[in-house]
Amino acid sequence: MPKKLSFDQAAQYGFIFPGARLWVTPENRARIAQDAAMLTTPNTTVPAELAAYIDPQVIEIMTAPRRAREIFTEEKRGDWTTPYFKWRVDEMVGRTEPYSDYANGTTSDVNSEWMTRQQYVFQTTITYGDLESALSSTAKVNLAASKQRAAATVLDIDANRFYLLGVAGREISGILNDPNLPNAITAAPTGTGNSTNWADKTTVQIYNDIRALFAELATNSNGLIDKDTPLKLVLSPELEVALGSATDFNVSVLDMLNRYFRNLTIVSLPELHSDTAGETVLMVASEVGGQRTGILAFGEKMRAGRIVPDLSSFRQKFISSTYGGIVRMPFAVAQMTGA
Repeated sequence: MPKKLSFDQAAQYGFIFPGARLWVTPENRARIAQDAAMLTTPNTTVPAELAAYIDPQVIEIMTAPRRAREIFTEEKRGDWTTPYFKWRVDEMVGRTEPYSDYANGTTSDVNSEWMTRQQYVFQTTITYGDLESALSSTAKVNLAASKQRAAATVLDIDANRFYLLGVAGREISGILNDPNLPNAITAAPTGTGNSTNWADKTTVQIYNDIRALFAELATNSNGLIDKDTPLKLVLSPELEVALGSATDFNVSVLDMLNRYFRNLTIVSLPELHSDTAGETVLMVASEVGGQRTGILAFGEKMRAGRIVPDLSSFRQKFISSTYGGIVRMPFAVAQMTGA
């Protein structure tokens, strides 16, 4: 039987087997197979997390749009120490009489009334610990900055709500619930089955409801408001869709409105939700006779408190204040329900 060459001897003849330890024979086959058996779980040798792509773009959860500022503008009044603010309303009064050299019976005067609105100061607080900040930083997350942004968003959401609905239990009302607003009119029952809802009405019927809303403004203002006055039609996002309703000749409600009104702006307000009685629609003349119909007043937009260190964490307070939505000329706001 020929003598078996070692691997070194075989290499001299040009047969190279890198890493080989011995030839396979019937006698050692079982031992070699046993040596080659795996003791670990088969894998790619790289954790899947290390192969993942981390997108640098962060997708934030959206919040409903805050559009009270599209109805009236914001204005600062005092600061957060101001308990309330007052404004004066002047009414010119008097009458005339036939002239006479000796007559002196009638007079003219001015009657002043002072209106008052309280200020409401509200706050929110953020906290962040040393360990959670350190852990977040490993993921390239600035935890303190994110929480500060959250505080600003929360304050802004509540400020928008106070502008629209005021503050319960305070002498603070909003655009939608000011007690001096004229009584709302009801949409005409001209829809299918005598319905007042716009979903059941034709293009012309919806347009006529909006004209009736404008007629209320013109009547309440004794003609100070006309079709050339800057107007805002405020309605819910769901009801705004109805403005796209078109006739067989492809003329929509919006087309008809733009042809009649010179300065009409549409404001979609999520807070005007529908209920069993239908939806509410507002038409607002933002300015009449050079005077603004209303303002959104605040003392402090956002005030950041000091950062307070604890044993292994930090706290910070953020403050804002509001007087609500102030309707100075209620006659320039008309409401319609049941749409």
